[in-house]
Amino acid sequence: MKMDFHTTIFKVKKAALMGAVSAAIFAAPALATTVDPVLNVQDFTSLLHTHSTSCTHWNNAAISQKEQLLLGERTKTAVLERLENLNRSNKLVADGFAEGQVSKSASTGANATGPQIVYLDFDSATTGTYSRTFKENPDGTGADVTRILDEHIYTQQERDYIQARFQADYGQFNYQIVTDKPSDDTTYSTVFFNANMPGEGADAGPAGIQFGNGGAPQGILFGIADAIDFRNLDRGENANVDGNAWAIIAELGIFEDRLGMPPTPENIALATTIQSAQTGAHELGHVVGLRHYEAWGPIGKGLPDTGTPPDDAFLPSYTGPREGDETTLHLMGSGASAGLTLADSVVTDRFFSERSAIKLAFNEQGRVVEEIDGVHNDFASAQEIKLEKLVVPNTIVEGDNAEARLNVSAISIEGTIDEINQLDFYAFEGEEGDIFNLELISIVDWNNDDFFDPILALFDEDFNLVALSDDEFESPDSFIFDFIMEYTGIIYAAVTSFDYTEFDRPDLSLGNYQLFVTRTSIPAPATALIFALGLGYLLRSRRKKFAN
Repeated sequence: MKMDFHTTIFKVKKAALMGAVSAAIFAAPALATTVDPVLNVQDFTSLLHTHSTSCTHWNNAAISQKEQLLLGERTKTAVLERLENLNRSNKLVADGFAEGQVSKSASTGANATGPQIVYLDFDSATTGTYSRTFKENPDGTGADVTRILDEHIYTQQERDYIQARFQADYGQFNYQIVTDKPSDDTTYSTVFFNANMPGEGADAGPAGIQFGNGGAPQGILFGIADAIDFRNLDRGENANVDGNAWAIIAELGIFEDRLGMPPTPENIALATTIQSAQTGAHELGHVVGLRHYEAWGPIGKGLPDTGTPPDDAFLPSYTGPREGDETTLHLMGSGASAGLTLADSVVTDRFFSERSAIKLAFNEQGRVVEEIDGVHNDFASAQEIKLEKLVVPNTIVEGDNAEARLNVSAISIEGTIDEINQLDFYAFEGEEGDIFNLELISIVDWNNDDFFDPILALFDEDFNLVALSDDEFESPDSFIFDFIMEYTGIIYAAVTSFDYTEFDRPDLSLGNYQLFVTRTSIPAPATALIFALGLGYLLRSRRKKFAN
């Protein structure tokens, strides 16, 4: 049955895949590493490391960056020895914590400079057809074969639907979604649809289906973003989207198996339109700094219960909980970060998770502090950092926290590692039950030209190492997530880098970083608030499956 885009409030949002993905599973990547509580440094004796090149973010990096990072296996013995030898004699006193801290705005400021304008461009990359060229035989021999494929031409009704879905996703933040091209003197991001050929749309490169030699479909890239712009500092980055693969899926005879409805032209158009809406909003999320791992949820529950990504995708291997049973509902999910299926890209109602809402709110309200000039290389000299209040709207349509109020404090620290074996220590206050997430960003920050390979460690107030992250699974950056305070007091974070001098590349051990820290608590809502939020949920509820 054909779905009416206006009468069906069907919020199927954006599972877009940033990386090329298998036609059968349609996967893409994510991240983190926590370890069992109160594990001392000496328990980590020899950690091996191999960088992954499977992510599109990596494939889009400058070739020099790839060459710098492809250095193979290594050990962490030197880092562990340095951590073992720290002075652990003095604790900080909470009284007067971080007095006099000076912070600045986290971003160019969507609230201060007007909304983030997003232009949905359905026309400039649309020619009606596109082509793919491959060798005649699967072994790469034979003549070149060029296949001409039809592009979906979006009707006005479909364009209105996609715009409405973007507005539903970003409506609680300061975004303006338009379908008329803004004036030349306006800064805005563009989402290009049908951007499937070289030279079309965003600089990131073409999206769309790929064919291997012999003509068999090899992978699909539904969308790709120019950048991952933490804090949304460049408000003019763009993204490409291509939903035409659903016509190929119908041709392969698996359309009805995946979506539960026959592959009529109307249904193929419907799937293409919904995929385009999901992918476009997902890719816009990357443009403004969101990551795949922000789909993990509910916040505080660790990795997805789907088993994806695997524990050993992280360095060191992940050993925390896997209770993220809402992950596949969330907008920034992908195959390899959440275990999404191809069908999930179209038939699941998606919305921003708590983690995504926090980062989007931080883009507009958050505060940044700079690393102190003096040495803060042990617990006694740790720089005291006050997390600042962040007002975060609740974007959860359904799930544990749909009726909850998020109490969030956050800060981003701008720091530099300018000596081999340097340690930067920071101290934060927390209360029992607080959920801490610490993201150490250097490589996956398209604004940072002076990047390095960072390592992040977390210690309790008795100086026990309680979490360690060398690499999250998408990149060599570090991410410690869902650390739950078991006491009220101080935790310490230590930033350092891997020593590349043995590879004759000490420059890869030095550079700039941002340490993004959030502290979240979720109190039970009052009865009146439950009632009000319940009404809101009913108004926003969506059908999650196609009507047959």
